[in-house]
Amino acid sequence: MKMLAILAFCLGTLCACTPPAGSEQAMIRATVAGTTAQPDPVEMQIRVLEKAGKLKVLAVRESFPPQFELEGSAQALAEVRALAQPR
Repeated sequence: MKMLAILAFCLGTLCACTPPAGSEQAMIRATVAGTTAQPDPVEMQIRVLEKAGKLKVLAVRESFPPQFELEGSAQALAEVRALAQPR
């Protein structure tokens, strides 16, 4: 009986700690270069997505243009990369 109670407790704890499937998108790391424009549209979009919780800035290299080490969903990174492309 004691073994059954321990097993039930362990299974209940495991189920409670496991997030539902599909609730979280895969996080991808990427380095994206900014532009030479002032204000930098790439940096502005990064800040908007960061405030929304869709992107995380891991590092900023103080080069010209600046380079951003980012972590986020593929969609968020695609938005930033689209602004970084030369036209």
